[in-house]
Amino acid sequence: MRHPYDELLRQMEQDIRNSSDWFYRIVRATAPDKFWEPPADVYETRDAVKIKIEIAGVRREDIQIELARDARSVTIRGLRLDGDTEACERTVYHQMEIYTGPFERVVQLPANLAVAADEVQASYEDGFLLVTLPKRHAARPKTTQITVQG
Repeated sequence: MRHPYDELLRQMEQDIRNSSDWFYRIVRATAPDKFWEPPADVYETRDAVKIKIEIAGVRREDIQIELARDARSVTIRGLRLDGDTEACERTVYHQMEIYTGPFERVVQLPANLAVAADEVQASYEDGFLLVTLPKRHAARPKTTQITVQG
């Protein structure tokens, strides 16, 4: 049995969706230089910290990765272009969820991590960027005998 408010709620939901799509289009048109942040997973294995970022549709040559001088953070920047040549004023969007334009993601690394900066690697496959930051293992301190004086 249908509730009398079902149609009203359905219409309200559609109105809210249309309003948010309209707002997104306005923001995108007036601030095209603003960055969006792609989703990221950061996890640690025995030998490395890994950053996995979802950036489908970005060309490999449009990705820049920078390890901070103090090795406390990694910045990943790039650009995803909208390949849709028909996107213009005549286009009526019914839903917009795919971000285009410049992106930037800054990932803070664990405080206790020492990175082997010269061994950092990155690969890009199937829309995912994987940055591998190998851990720099400190040499284990040698046992030192201390003579008691006096």
